[in-house]
Amino acid sequence: MQLSPLDAELVALSRDHLPPLVLGMARIGACLVWVPYLAPGVMPAKMTRTVVAVMVLIGLWPSTVGTAAGFPQDMLAMGGALLREVLIGTAMGVVVALPFHIFHAMGAIVDNQRGAGVGAMLDPVSGMEATELANLLQLMSVVVFMATGGMIALLEVIQDSYALVPMGGPVSLNLGNLQDFAGTLLAGAVRMALPVLLLLFLVEILLGTLSRFAQQLNPFSISLAIKSLIAFVALFLYLMPTITRQVPLIRDSTDALRLLLPAAQ
Repeated sequence: MQLSPLDAELVALSRDHLPPLVLGMARIGACLVWVPYLAPGVMPAKMTRTVVAVMVLIGLWPSTVGTAAGFPQDMLAMGGALLREVLIGTAMGVVVALPFHIFHAMGAIVDNQRGAGVGAMLDPVSGMEATELANLLQLMSVVVFMATGGMIALLEVIQDSYALVPMGGPVSLNLGNLQDFAGTLLAGAVRMALPVLLLLFLVEILLGTLSRFAQQLNPFSISLAIKSLIAFVALFLYLMPTITRQVPLIRDSTDALRLLLPAAQ
């Protein structure tokens, strides 16, 4: 069957642009799945996430195709390239998403210390049970991040990833640096929750002393209310400056991505 010149041109264009389109969607889609404000729990419609990924790919098309090291010509090589792009996108998503989980972990630690772990509820982001304060702090960090141009920062990280690891280029994942990165974030969560934990520890000492000398008052019956009040007052005075100072640091995700993908240097 003879194709018309227009049909032949369309076939040629699809043959030239389909591989970078598929590979670009693999990297960007794998990254966006990990981002808290674009995760399936927050954005359940797959079509919406696909549209967001396509719009990001269109905006970064010169960076994706212009830095490409070459495209596979057979199905087996294409499968390997897809797996590589998904791996890179997952590393990007981990780098971008883990800082938000600092605040989630901070809220969980504080709630556990004040005895509010029994009030856990469904977290729409992860689909698992989490305490109310953990969900609140994570959503607050997302709001601050987005209000300070967080989507632009995310696009810059994706664009920088193509400069670090061109499409179709070799890549290796440094799991040791990933472990160090996760350990640093966990230490950050404990460090930010430490002032509140110290206050709650002092409250525990005072309640224990009171119960020793005034047992008829039964102070532990009101310990949850007292510790919750003190924790919320401390968070009100301490948390907002911390969030406004720490959340913008998530913009500096390219350096962390360079540590995870050393072959891209």
